[in-house]
Amino acid sequence: MTNNSTPISLSERNKLIDTLRGFALTGVLIANLTGFIAYALPEAMMKLLISTPADIATEKFVTVFVENKFITLFALLFGYGFGVIIDRTKTKGLDVVSFFSRRMFFLLLIGIIHLAIWWGEILSTYALCGFLLLLFRNMNNRKLLISGLIMLLLITPIVQAFRWAFIPNNVEVISNLQFKYVDAMLSGKIASIVEYNYKSLWYIIIVTMGQLKDMSEILAKFLLGFFIMRSGFFSGVLNIKLIRIYWSIALAIALIYLLQFPFLKYSGMEIKSIGLKTLHFAFERVGILSLTSFYVLSLSWLYSYYPGTKLFSWFRLIGTMSLTNYLAQTLFFVLIFYGTGFGLLGKMHLQWTIPIAVLIYLSQVGFCSIWLKYMRYGPAEWIWRQVSYGRKLPLRKTSP
Repeated sequence: MTNNSTPISLSERNKLIDTLRGFALTGVLIANLTGFIAYALPEAMMKLLISTPADIATEKFVTVFVENKFITLFALLFGYGFGVIIDRTKTKGLDVVSFFSRRMFFLLLIGIIHLAIWWGEILSTYALCGFLLLLFRNMNNRKLLISGLIMLLLITPIVQAFRWAFIPNNVEVISNLQFKYVDAMLSGKIASIVEYNYKSLWYIIIVTMGQLKDMSEILAKFLLGFFIMRSGFFSGVLNIKLIRIYWSIALAIALIYLLQFPFLKYSGMEIKSIGLKTLHFAFERVGILSLTSFYVLSLSWLYSYYPGTKLFSWFRLIGTMSLTNYLAQTLFFVLIFYGTGFGLLGKMHLQWTIPIAVLIYLSQVGFCSIWLKYMRYGPAEWIWRQVSYGRKLPLRKTSP
């Protein structure tokens, strides 16, 4: 059968979902930039870069309000997009499994290539979880919700508990690997950069089973995002009354989550046993999801009244080209931190996270606004869509 299906056009896209996707990339940028500046470094180097009051304030802000929250939103939106693809491929008479599998295969290839310049990339993990997501495609809404919650609050904590119990945290090995990683990144030698990015991935993600824990958690969020799409919550006119109710619930749970930070700090309480650590880990999954939901509902509420504001239009531009912008952010990091660029790895204090993130984001907004005036898709999106659909697609808006 001839494949006459085409990707969704700009005019058909859900503008709120694109806005949320661009918003998610804001936080992902901040979190990943923080990782480059300090968190991927040996402890001694990291302490030097988180030493001033501004550094410490930045660290606390990122830990409490950014870390894991925006990547959670990104994962939820991936699951939402999966649901959109399911509906669209069925409408066009295409085989859902073969089409989505092909799409995930090429996303996996993009991710593996991306790993060569940064071990912390997420696309390869998304692709692997995407294959698993197909197993849930025919579930009803109730089973989807239950499956997502079980994966998030039971399976993921159990996997994490297994890691704590049976996989030792070899500090010396990690420290040696981190020092070699820094030397390789600053060397400016492409071969060394590629080698140690893959070595870092192999130990931190594979040997310590971090990949299994991440996949369990990401798949859970994919399922919840798929459920949200199926529920029609963001389709058509937003139900503001319902948003207010969910917003109040999300805020209440998020406040409990946020209060744990000062409580644990000032009470001196230490969570040592694996049982308590596992319960706390599950509690944090609830808190992260609640705070993420609070962000989403707040933005959606505001968007319903002020959809044309400049900030929302910026988020939407970034979200329309989310794959391109995610990959481009890594190129900025390479330019700033690696020896192939300015070589600032291990030399920049954490307080510069937000200012640099703002500059990168604004530059991406400018690029997207110019690009999308003339083109149908972002460059990475265009390539991904062509290999997914198995045929050449027009890029310029003037193309027939």
